Amino acid sequence: MSAAVSQPDVTPAISVKNLSMRFGGFQAVQNLSFDVGHGEIFGFIGPNGAGKTTTIRVLSTMLEPTAGTVEVCGKDTTYDPEEVRRLIGYMPDHAGVYERITVGEFLQFFAAAVGVPKHVVAGVIELTDIGPLRDRMVTSLSKGQKQRVQLARVLLHDPKVLILDEPASDLDPRARIEMRDLLVDLAKNGKTVFLSSHILTELAEVCTQVAILERGRLVACGPVDAIGRSMRNETHKDTARLRILPGAHDERATDIVRATAGVHDVTPVQKGFLSFAYQGGDETIAAVVSALVAGGVGVVGVEPERSELEQVFLSVTAGEQQ
Repeated sequence: MSAAVSQPDVTPAISVKNLSMRFGGFQAVQNLSFDVGHGEIFGFIGPNGAGKTTTIRVLSTMLEPTAGTVEVCGKDTTYDPEEVRRLIGYMPDHAGVYERITVGEFLQFFAAAVGVPKHVVAGVIELTDIGPLRDRMVTSLSKGQKQRVQLARVLLHDPKVLILDEPASDLDPRARIEMRDLLVDLAKNGKTVFLSSHILTELAEVCTQVAILERGRLVACGPVDAIGRSMRNETHKDTARLRILPGAHDERATDIVRATAGVHDVTPVQKGFLSFAYQGGDETIAAVVSALVAGGVGVVGVEPERSELEQVFLSVTAGEQQ
């Protein structure tokens, strides 16, 4: 008799099925469904009033859904909220801190509150790289440093899933980069990161998948490049900026680009630079460069005028608020 072969756990880290939330006559979220796999950095995006924060509050067991189900690692947020809270680390936007104590005291207080041994605090401090802040008063920290301390706090009980609402809000560029790198490291260590943000360029660099909401409805979900390919198949136009060598003839370059199949709306921006809209993805860009080189025009570079995530967001949302 052969031994039974154990099957890998295929339960999603987060599973949202037909979620709806109504407050009186106001429909905040309507029939929302998506899954988040283990170890992903999942971007949750939408205009103000789209329903992001409402969804996050259901995920973090702060609200019960009007309809539908939400599960974290197979545990229902409505019927097993205590277990869900042990599985998640939730950091709300603009979370407050106790300012008249040191960073070390702040983390020791919360470690005691959740029953975590003191030695765990040292490990979390090392993981989040806030060792130099241990003996500083919380009130003396910058916004970026406070955000790292808050992230250290939610990591104390070693949650499997991190739910972060605008963790880079109001941070300076260096603090944003440090926060982004830290989230990537956490995902590499097996954490699932559910990340809401308005900073699309930051999300584009770290997210494995995104969900885009508008007026409480899901309008796109999946890997950014897959959504982009789908839109290009639906006659979506991307835009790019072309830089040619100094001394090249701008008019000749403009004519060559305009004559390339899939190119639209060629506009000289300034000497040596052209902007153009195109369809067909990288194949069209390659055709543009080949045509310019064949025509004797030196090409310095071509780059999208917006990141792919920004293009996706602008294409699938109408900019309307509820």
